[in-house]
Amino acid sequence: MDRRPSLLMTALMLIALSAVSFAAGAATQSAPVTHTQVTNEDVYKYLNPFVDALAIIREKYVDVDKTNPKDLIYGALQGMVNTLDPFSQFMTPDEYKQMQTETSGEFGGLGIEIALKDDHLTVISPIEGTPADKAGIKAGDKIVKIGAEETDAMGINDAVKLLRGKVGTKITITIVRVGLAEPFDVTLIRDNIKIESIHSYMLPDHIGYVRISEFIENTTDDMVKAIEDLQKQSPLKGLVIDLRNDPGGLLNEAVGVGDYFGEKGKMIVSTRGRSAYQTQEFHVDDADKFSKNKPIVVMVNSGSASAAEIVSGALKDWKRGVLIGEKTFGKGSVQTILPLENSDGAALRLTMAKYYTPSGVCIHGIGIEPDLNLKEADITESTVKVYTKLLPVKFAEMLVKEGMEITNEVQVTDVIMDRFYAYAMKNVKKLDKDELVKDANYLRNSIAVELVSEKLGEKEAREYAVLHDPQVSVAEQIIKNGGKISSQLMAKYPKKKDTEIAGEKKLEQERAKHKSSDSDDDK
Repeated sequence: MDRRPSLLMTALMLIALSAVSFAAGAATQSAPVTHTQVTNEDVYKYLNPFVDALAIIREKYVDVDKTNPKDLIYGALQGMVNTLDPFSQFMTPDEYKQMQTETSGEFGGLGIEIALKDDHLTVISPIEGTPADKAGIKAGDKIVKIGAEETDAMGINDAVKLLRGKVGTKITITIVRVGLAEPFDVTLIRDNIKIESIHSYMLPDHIGYVRISEFIENTTDDMVKAIEDLQKQSPLKGLVIDLRNDPGGLLNEAVGVGDYFGEKGKMIVSTRGRSAYQTQEFHVDDADKFSKNKPIVVMVNSGSASAAEIVSGALKDWKRGVLIGEKTFGKGSVQTILPLENSDGAALRLTMAKYYTPSGVCIHGIGIEPDLNLKEADITESTVKVYTKLLPVKFAEMLVKEGMEITNEVQVTDVIMDRFYAYAMKNVKKLDKDELVKDANYLRNSIAVELVSEKLGEKEAREYAVLHDPQVSVAEQIIKNGGKISSQLMAKYPKKKDTEIAGEKKLEQERAKHKSSDSDDDK
């Protein structure tokens, strides 16, 4: 029986439906259809081999249970979208529902944001407080194996399916990390992941601290409330905004956060796409929501991406905030959710625009260089092994069971550290004690945080971690200095001089071209 006519009609219907509706964030809108120069006749010609292959597979493939037409076509759609860029995605109905759950702030999994970077499955960032975070997974880690499956040529959809699973079940992933000679395995237990977008604390000397872990629904409102609550405790002298390991999220929330700190009329971000509909500028509505006389320090690292880069890029371009940390991830594209009608709830997440900072620069693939480079601590292979086995967590549990008294100012003494070294050497093979001793301060702080968490709770542990974070201490020094980086800090953390700064040079070239273009327009 010849199946080609019906299969061809199915394929054409799928193509026709892919441009019917538009969703930005949680809202669904109609979008204009942009016609390309490719004619319908060309499309039919290119579809012929697809239809032939589909018919042959359904008729001749050895495992009949793998020839369901829906699964085959969904697989073809996933493959097609995967050829575009690492961030576009075809979502089955179940995946689309899961995505909607994630943007509302709660889902199941390991707690890592992933993307394809340089053709490798790469961690954008671990989500704070999740199994991945506690096991020491870091931004930039490359996942080379999930369970028994190699990730070479694996798409995001397939990777996510393998990483997710029933809460309480285990999965082992194999990580390659820059600076470590060998890949290492991490076994994680899947858990319910609830994202709390905003955490805020009062630092010493009336300095406010706000952590934005991800830009989800209500992030702007929650941030504003957090700052207002801090102001009620004590008039703020300045504010630290922590965007480290913030993988981004909703564009409208990034605009909302930027709006809170900008001067009226200033551009927050612009987007440019193929159609006028995707080319927009977002400007600050009202001035002085947060007094311009109060200095701001923004903390970023290689896990700061997308919406986090919109906010940090705007504050840097406006010279409203000092950026400290490491160069950001470099995701300067905007994805739009396009539900596919009559498809039982499938959707496309499609890159339809790129975004530009107020100075007219697209940082996609480049990232944003901070004003002060603070490199996060490099830890030895032995310390990595300790973290993958969750030994700081288990050691803290043991101490609490022994009756150790814990307060908000818990001290991990040298005696306790010696016990930890012995505990680690006993429980993990092939550890080098000298490497653990080299990372003593890092391990000491981690154990203290886990002790506070075990005895007093997660909220108190987060606050302890912030108050004892060396990079937060640098941010405080800058605010006390009126928002300026002192010569002492510049000497302690010198500007990069090697090829890593090539991205910054490229940004400056783009800024110069943009200014030149503006000057030509004015003539």
